[in-house]
Amino acid sequence: MKFYPFITAMILSILIFANQDTKAQDTKNFFSVTGGYSLPVGQLAKEKLNDPLAGLAGSGHYGQVNYDHRIWRWFGLRLSGSLNVNKTNSDPIIEKANSYVQAIGRTYTWQSNVSEWKLGAVLFGPAIYLNINRVQIEAHVQGGIVRASTPSVFLVGQGLTAEGTVDPNATKIDVSLNHTIVKPLGFGAGLSVRLPLFKALFFQISGDVIGAKAEVKDLAIVANVGGTSYPDRLNEKRFIGVVNIGGGLGLAF
Repeated sequence: MKFYPFITAMILSILIFANQDTKAQDTKNFFSVTGGYSLPVGQLAKEKLNDPLAGLAGSGHYGQVNYDHRIWRWFGLRLSGSLNVNKTNSDPIIEKANSYVQAIGRTYTWQSNVSEWKLGAVLFGPAIYLNINRVQIEAHVQGGIVRASTPSVFLVGQGLTAEGTVDPNATKIDVSLNHTIVKPLGFGAGLSVRLPLFKALFFQISGDVIGAKAEVKDLAIVANVGGTSYPDRLNEKRFIGVVNIGGGLGLAF
């Protein structure tokens, strides 16, 4: 619901500028800085039973810098650099932690300390342009390097009595997920709408999807139960990605 006013304002702005009887811009270079809301997609965003990594990634925000060079009126090249910072949902790790205490027939409460997801990308590829009076619509497909920094999660478990209060005599349990960095080849695709403001300055509304198939190595969930460690190592490939929706300012020159 909170995005409806934004979408309505975007549509009205496009209609107002599109109806102006002015000539389309003939500039060849565009530089813009945008930011906004980020939503994770892929296997790390969607919850799945018995998968401690599924559902870890939450919503967040992003910043992006773009440079376009228009070769012909309708075609050009686009270079982008972006950084996403997303929340971490510790619930999948808590579910995994609860599986460790089922064998001893106890119920535990967990205190969690988590870091954030970070996903950066440098992408390059072709772009196409459609001019409607003073409004320019741009679409692109890109490829490049994605750098994903997975979060660290640390849980401290306290056993509960039958009445639901903390039992000071219960076995101490710590559960941790270590941090790792992956740098796979990735892709990006998106659309932007550019509305001129004053001379070379324009306002840009944009939406992008960025993703990659990443191989996660030596990622480990370690349970420390009463001083004894029980590691569970994960080595596999997963699709990671984000959908970014936002706006910003740019210069046409």
